[in-house]
Amino acid sequence: MNQNNSQLCPDMVLDCIPGNLFADHLAFIQAVRAGIPGHWLASVIQSSGAGEGIAKALGVAPKKLEAMCRIEALDTRTSEAVMEIARVISSCFAVWESPVLADQWLKREVPALGNESPINLLDTHEGRSWVMDVLRKIEDGQFS
Repeated sequence: MNQNNSQLCPDMVLDCIPGNLFADHLAFIQAVRAGIPGHWLASVIQSSGAGEGIAKALGVAPKKLEAMCRIEALDTRTSEAVMEIARVISSCFAVWESPVLADQWLKREVPALGNESPINLLDTHEGRSWVMDVLRKIEDGQFS
């Protein structure tokens, strides 16, 4: 994550998503139902450097992903997936306290995830939930 921008906008996640959306269930649901702006997707991609993994998670080709970043409001299903992916990536950055370490962890096989890489599990709600559970356990000191 861009540390300078985070310090300037502490209420923003991955440089442009209002942080309260991850803490407030109703606000999250309302944002998803309204359709998040494509530029939020672009920010998640830019902040994480995980464009290829995000394209795979959303089931689209990289060119389609690029076009989605210019859409005014993504559909509900895509909005929810992008917001959940953003939550995972943001949590990963917070747990590892380094974009480099977070990126390495996202891309390597993790025993606690059945030897799957976290990035490969972002294509389903259950996968994203499982990755979040493991991140919480790492943060609590149960895993390394």
